[in-house]
Amino acid sequence: MMNRTVLLVYPKYTYPRKNPPLGVACLAAYVRREGYNPVIIDLNVDNYSDNDLSEFVRQYNSLVVGISFMTNQYGECLRLVRLIKPFLKSAYIVVGGPHVSALPKEILEECPAIDFSVIGEGEITFTELLKMLESDEKHFHRINGIAFRYNGAIVQTNPRGLIEDVDSLPFPALDLIKIEKYSVFSIEEGNTFALLSSRGCPSQCTFCDSHTIFGRQFRARSAQNIFSEIEFLHQKYGMTKFDFVDDMITLKKDRILELCQLIKKSGISFKWMANARVNTLSEEMLRAMKESGCMRIDVGVESGDPNVRKIAKKGTTNEQIINVHKWAKAIGVQIGAFVMVGNLGETMESVKMTADLLKDIGEDVMIAIACPFPGTEVYRIAKEKGYLRVTDWSRYVASPTYLTDYEPVMVTDKMDQKEILNAYYYLHSFFVKKKFQARYGKYFFTNPRFMKEWLFKSTDQGGLLRKFSMFIRLVKARIITFII
Repeated sequence: MMNRTVLLVYPKYTYPRKNPPLGVACLAAYVRREGYNPVIIDLNVDNYSDNDLSEFVRQYNSLVVGISFMTNQYGECLRLVRLIKPFLKSAYIVVGGPHVSALPKEILEECPAIDFSVIGEGEITFTELLKMLESDEKHFHRINGIAFRYNGAIVQTNPRGLIEDVDSLPFPALDLIKIEKYSVFSIEEGNTFALLSSRGCPSQCTFCDSHTIFGRQFRARSAQNIFSEIEFLHQKYGMTKFDFVDDMITLKKDRILELCQLIKKSGISFKWMANARVNTLSEEMLRAMKESGCMRIDVGVESGDPNVRKIAKKGTTNEQIINVHKWAKAIGVQIGAFVMVGNLGETMESVKMTADLLKDIGEDVMIAIACPFPGTEVYRIAKEKGYLRVTDWSRYVASPTYLTDYEPVMVTDKMDQKEILNAYYYLHSFFVKKKFQARYGKYFFTNPRFMKEWLFKSTDQGGLLRKFSMFIRLVKARIITFII
């Protein structure tokens, strides 16, 4: 029998906020239930030098090393593979995550040291692979949802079916990560932890890559199962604040209302936040959420131009956006709006329409630049039409906040890189003050959390000088747009 220790490595990524590797923790919980001994190394919080990591890996001498990563972590993944392989020459390197699921064969072509790509949800696929690797028979073609090398060629097996009963999955193995070191976005001081209440999103948004892992079939955990995890986290770790990070927690009205009742009846002062689509929310639902401790809801607006949203297959209307903002404000739930610039079909007039739509109703407007991640329809179109301008995967991020010398990954037939950046700063010039006031209070500049979390955040690239430079860009963008 093979050494049943399984190393699961999560590479460093670009974003300054350190979110827990929830997918890795879910995978670890599943393989542990199947009799394996998973060890999680998250290099975003585990401060290993290369020498320390090499020694750590050698001590465990695992036959399998799993690495899960997003697109902008790809370069770091390759570096880790080259670092680890000499110390574990007989080990199998298995990779997974959204980037792998979108480009499973290409990754094997680019890196001969990687042995397997796991496509989509990994729990069952990875476990079947572990069991076959410890057996005498190596019939990998029988495992659905992988890519591997066979007789000099790269083979991709049949797709893996989605996990239908998500209640049957164990809770994430949070005991294997240092939960106190993570900093999920929160509207107040204290540790907020991420929860996943469902998998799969039936929406067809052209810019989203979540379907590469979870598919488009919505599979919801029951309200009781979610509440059981909340109770477990409260009892074991003292958690009282949660962020539901799934795409569509509000898709099924009865489920969310039942969950709200369970939280309310517990008598514990839980506080939570979530993402939602405006066409799945109602005033009744928001009121029930507020009564159960919901402090904030974040919705995808994307653009104030209905034509841009139509091209993006968003399926929402300005009326829905306005209504949800009005309901949330009246009920007392803070609302955040995700907005993008540089989407297909967008012009500077579209950007002005976004500003007009949100400048009166928007509280916390979070602006990003459209980024064509592999597996999305936008990526396919951008590649076909020659819109891609950046080939370094590590620079596939959606905001200048995360990189020095940032440039948009793609252009469109209507906006070049310079125009997209100008649009980004133009929109920010309307909403940056309101954003800080929503998060830190009217006199945000006197709030210690503002100083700690934004002004003097140690993980930011460039520090205060870059923030001052961004402020100048905001002013300049407003002036240029006014002149034009």
